[in-house]
Amino acid sequence: MPIVLHEFQGVSPSAEIWWDSSPLDFPRWRKNILGTAPDEGTRHRWSRQLDLFLQPDSPGDSLVRGVTTNPSLVAQSVLASPKAWSGEIRDIIGSQRLPDVDSTFTLVYEEALRRAAARMLPMWEWSRGQYGWVSGQLDPRLVFNADLMLEQALRLARIAPNLMVKVPGSAAGYEVIRRLVGRGISVNNTLSYTVPQFLACVDAVESGLRHARSQGIATDRWRAVFTHMIGRFGANTDLRYEAAIRELELTPAEIRWAEVAILKRIHRMVREHGHPVKPLVSSLEVDDPAMGTGTLSMHLEQSAGGAIAYTCKPQFLADVMRREADLPGFTSDAIDQEVPERVLERLMWLPSFHRAYDPHGMGVEEFAHYGAFVSTYTEVLGNTRKLLDFIAHQFQTLSASALPLSVGTR
Repeated sequence: MPIVLHEFQGVSPSAEIWWDSSPLDFPRWRKNILGTAPDEGTRHRWSRQLDLFLQPDSPGDSLVRGVTTNPSLVAQSVLASPKAWSGEIRDIIGSQRLPDVDSTFTLVYEEALRRAAARMLPMWEWSRGQYGWVSGQLDPRLVFNADLMLEQALRLARIAPNLMVKVPGSAAGYEVIRRLVGRGISVNNTLSYTVPQFLACVDAVESGLRHARSQGIATDRWRAVFTHMIGRFGANTDLRYEAAIRELELTPAEIRWAEVAILKRIHRMVREHGHPVKPLVSSLEVDDPAMGTGTLSMHLEQSAGGAIAYTCKPQFLADVMRREADLPGFTSDAIDQEVPERVLERLMWLPSFHRAYDPHGMGVEEFAHYGAFVSTYTEVLGNTRKLLDFIAHQFQTLSASALPLSVGTR
């Protein structure tokens, strides 16, 4: 397994490493990354490390404990293998009585989730439902419609017992989380960046659990995670703009501290109050040496020792492997170390940070208007459209006379 993540797990026994892509894409990515090794010795070392990174069939030896995915990642997976998927999509079109682009998109997405869940099922069974989960995200076009999201969520949950429904951090999304948990369905709250969103998630989860238990619904193989899209928070330009208006020179290191500060506060709340929701960090980044912090990844180094899940996108894993010599080391109490007081004081001058860090910084109706939410949501919609267009193209290549087609989309 990658040395950095192996050392991180050693000082963070309650941490979980997840893979931010389909497990079916891992062999192809592994082959590609090994092809970039600078020499044969490095290639051999990386190969041995990756042999123990993702092993669903040998769960006790696997570093990875779960998988996150979404329409964007499924689109990337399909578009990375267009020849393989073209035939499959045409078969799915032909299997429908009145196919259209939307219905085919739904079936393609569900098939991708079904394959990923089947790959991770041995780990789920081995751990009695603690590990081996696959997060399947709801259609981003439904983010403001609770009824349609719930309808899709119930359909996704039936795909496999280890399918965790990934629900957006909008007002409608938290209503869906409450209703899903009330049915004993595992959830992952995504498009989430702030402490107020975490508290809304906790409220929805705890309300749902009370209902489930009052109805005698089993929750022994149930889980909830809250995704803090840590790198997405800092990538949004709002903090930098607000700093410039106030004539503050916000450094890259202070942006990292802003991201980490929110995670530390959420983790502290879970530990102090025993909330049944585990933080899950996504959009992890390695640090530019020009930051002058001497860190490889503040996201990892400042949260070491925490009971946190970390979902690693392929690019992050590749960057960590290439720069493993830059690792200064992990300390088991890093998650409990305070953000430098002077840095926190400066950050609190910025409305976007204050709203994200203060438990009462915004109301539930404001979440979908928050800058990081808007920018990520826009990107996810764009990637979803790419998959829709690829499917539409498969319709166009079929004989119009052989199949009654309706190519309208929502």
